[in-house]
Parts: sequence; C-alpha cells; structure tokens
Amino acid sequence: MKKYLVVILGAFAVGFLLSQFMINQYDKKEKLLTIFNRGEKVYLIQQGVYSNEENILKNTMDFDYYITSIENNLYYVFIGVTKDLENVNKLQGYFEEMGYVTYSKEVFINNKTFIEILNQYDQLLKTTTDKAIIKAICNQTLSKYEELIVNANQD
Repeated sequence: MKKYLVVILGAFAVGFLLSQFMINQYDKKEKLLTIFNRGEKVYLIQQGVYSNEENILKNTMDFDYYITSIENNLYYVFIGVTKDLENVNKLQGYFEEMGYVTYSKEVFINNKTFIEILNQYDQLLKTTTDKAIIKAICNQTLSKYEELIVNANQD
C-alpha cells in the first residue's frame, strides 16, 4: 500500500510540474493569434482570369496598376480593393463604364497597418465621383496591398 501511495504522489507531482511548465509557456507569449481570428473582411475587385501572361498584357492595357495571383496555373487579375460593400458597387460601376465586367472576392486580412490605410482610402472613395480620383485611389490601395500583404507573405 505504501508503494502505491508513493507512486500516486509522484504522478501528481510530475503532473503538477508539467502543467506549471505549460502555463508558463503561454504567459511568456506577447501575442497569441487564435485560429479563429480571421481578420477583417476585404473585397478584392477581380478583372479576369487568364491562362498566360500574354493574355494579361492584352487585357489590362487600360490599367496603370493591377495585381496578379497565380492559383492552379491560372492568373487572377485584381484591379481594386476596398472594405466597404458600397464602395465595391461604386468600383464595379466605374470599371463597367470602362467596358470591364468585374467580380468581387472576399478575403480576410490581419495586417492592421493596411486596414488603417484602407479605411482612409475608403472614406475618400465614398465622397468622390471624380474618375481620376477613383483611379488614383485604386492604384494606391493596390500598391499598399502589394507592399504590406503580398510582399510580406513572400518573406
């Protein structure tokens, strides 16, 4: 009986020490990203899907700036980004006037710097109808998206 008591007390001691070790590991972490933190919803305005780069060049001559994403050997071309659904409709109308059919794609972004910048551009986009300003906003938001999201994920 005395043997079992020593074994049971030893098991409790080891369990206690291991649990303290695990708890201390989490206390030392400054930032823990949960698996449920999907980030903020952002809408990418997609211009088209192409099978090669030559087709992209032919079909994007009207755009000063665009981003491509390669998935399953297909090139997806994005020509705008916004957080606001109202701005999605505004951008799609702007591109439709240029003769392009566009689609919106939802993505989730965790980069706070990019989200802050996008919020500022979204406010500007809401208040303007000037096509030159809309074009400039699209170019700037795509540039920031590429800098802060695309290039950051490649590192």
